[in-house]
Amino acid sequence: MTAETQQHYFQQLTRPWRDRIYSVALRQSNTITTAEDWTQETFLRAWRDFSQLTDKLKVYAWLLKILERVIADDIRRNSRRNKIAPILTTGDLFFQDQACSSLGPFEKTLQQQTDEQLTLVINTLPNEFSLTILLRDIEGLSYQEIAHILDIPQGTVMSRLSRGRRLLAAALIKSQTFTNNTNIGVTP
Repeated sequence: MTAETQQHYFQQLTRPWRDRIYSVALRQSNTITTAEDWTQETFLRAWRDFSQLTDKLKVYAWLLKILERVIADDIRRNSRRNKIAPILTTGDLFFQDQACSSLGPFEKTLQQQTDEQLTLVINTLPNEFSLTILLRDIEGLSYQEIAHILDIPQGTVMSRLSRGRRLLAAALIKSQTFTNNTNIGVTP
């Protein structure tokens, strides 16, 4: 295969996924510039490693896996570390006041959030949890696909998703409480 033919084939396989890869990168980053950099680096690495693509039907998963590595490398390089927030348990008083048949606080809070607010809160979570939530709840990938992309066992995907959702719930509830208290003139 000539270099020109290979380049055309690469573009044909990857072009349909450019916007989705950028969208995932934008949700993971704090700035448009960072998302653009991550997207560009993803496609550069994909081109460099194009010969390693074994299943042409799983191009999107392959690109997501590369993007995940690009993000991890960038975070490591910039030494940005997030602290894990405390986990809410069923013993917390806030949860004890909720009836089982009604929407829980997480669902109620999610319904009240705009996409922008939700993205901002997701970005405050540690990368391992935010990426898992993003791939499952926003991109709609299966546990198996996420496990393949992140190169972790499926059980780890499920535990990260569970813990990530709890962290997200706590952050949304805290953000909602802060907003409500600010609106009535009370500081938290």
